[in-house]
Amino acid sequence: MRRQIEIDRGSLPGSYVRLGRGYVHYEISGPESGPLVVLVPGLSVPYSTWDRNAPALASRGFRVLRYDHFGRGFSDRPRAAYGIELFVEQLAELLAALGLAEPAAVVGLSMGGPVAAAAATRHPGLARAVALIDPLFEWPELGRVARLALSPLIGDAIMAVYGDKILAAGQRGDFFDEASFREFIPRYLPQLRYGGIGRAVLATMRGIDDWPLARIFEDLGRSSLPILLFWGREDATLPFEQSGRLLRLLPRAEFRCVEGAGHVPHWEKADEVNAALLDFLARCG
Repeated sequence: MRRQIEIDRGSLPGSYVRLGRGYVHYEISGPESGPLVVLVPGLSVPYSTWDRNAPALASRGFRVLRYDHFGRGFSDRPRAAYGIELFVEQLAELLAALGLAEPAAVVGLSMGGPVAAAAATRHPGLARAVALIDPLFEWPELGRVARLALSPLIGDAIMAVYGDKILAAGQRGDFFDEASFREFIPRYLPQLRYGGIGRAVLATMRGIDDWPLARIFEDLGRSSLPILLFWGREDATLPFEQSGRLLRLLPRAEFRCVEGAGHVPHWEKADEVNAALLDFLARCG
């Protein structure tokens, strides 16, 4: 029996390409001859998290690729180990499938940060520069409800019944500004119609302790790639203090503190982030 997401693909926005693990939902904008920029989303957000950034980059002459991780957005939800290897290989395979062979400027948000960093160092020639926005570097201390949700059996039952509500409500903590949250949430909710996202997010969270986060960023720091790091001053998800510890692993990185923004400064302070990102990209070629 065909799943609803397969039935609806023809009417959903964006494009699709089949990779080894299933279909991936993506969008390419900007001139075909423009320098390539790849936008990598976070733990549970779809590519619409970049709605305030992709058009600005494309309008300045960049070729912009944004996509949904497996298990999120309108991409397939395969039964798989949702570890760093899955997401890194998805990115590399997506670029190959689309015939995008030139080195890209890879921009990673939150969980997309280590994905972008690992892809850049594990696949030589994939990246010409890396920008990180409040990247996952140190997994935060979890509250009682979150710890319960991650436990075997109990967590699966909770997510099966309440997963959509938990995921939607959990987005509020990423925002410093209530109005910004209200503007974003209608872009987050459509992916929940298709099921499987709770299972994928839960599987990812259960395995993140095994992600070699420090080593991933150490490898990036030892590379010759230009690096730009953003961090929202009011980030309650991955506290601002983590930025100083991460910069010790990225000694050559440019750093931008975004005042008045939480975990998603690219959304809450889009004009500021876009301007800094465009300046960085212009200097990276």
